Amino acid sequence: MDLFQLQTFVDRLRLETIGEPHYNANHKVFEYADHSPIVVVILKLLRAVHGLYAMESLRASGLFIDFGATIRMVNDCVEEVYFILEAYPKAPSTNVTQFVNGFFEHSIDNYLDATTEPVARNKIRNAVVRVLHNGNQDEATRVRVEHIYKTFCGYIHANYVHIMEVYGGSLPSFNLSGVPSLNQREIRKEHVKLAIDAVALATAFAASKLQREALNVEITTAID
Repeated sequence: MDLFQLQTFVDRLRLETIGEPHYNANHKVFEYADHSPIVVVILKLLRAVHGLYAMESLRASGLFIDFGATIRMVNDCVEEVYFILEAYPKAPSTNVTQFVNGFFEHSIDNYLDATTEPVARNKIRNAVVRVLHNGNQDEATRVRVEHIYKTFCGYIHANYVHIMEVYGGSLPSFNLSGVPSLNQREIRKEHVKLAIDAVALATAFAASKLQREALNVEITTAID
């Protein structure tokens, strides 16, 4: 599946489920009045697609540290979709309610005064594992997901090995304007493809949970 096709699928899901935001004339911003888990899911998918376009731009420019940081963000959005929809349409768990409340606290008025504690990341990852294993935990999968998370956290926190990744080339340099190696840029195309597939699968999962079966079939058929 190419990125534009995925963008089209995600936007269709948005229009079929939450529609367009309304304009708040007082604050001069667009908002959704419905502060439901479904709105969070759709916005997380939209953010993930935005991140995929950023990934491709960063990859093509050789900006590999920010490329890795953006992968972390995309992965977070994907995990949060599974976490929120794990038990849907049953009533949301206390963890999901806490997550949704915290999400909407970050409004134009309140983002500096948000009081809801973030949901622990391991609880979100555990939900992903249960979705992948039909409601059961699997230690090997949990460890694998955690290792992926920790790997890309290193780009967010500017860890040693992640900074050193961009050093080298024909001249001693940290390549601050981007690693010029076309081979290294080409290698990272696989990361983009895997991320597109991950977001596509999360979108198909959301479409199925939200009873958009025709869209779910279209998405799953389009995944390579």
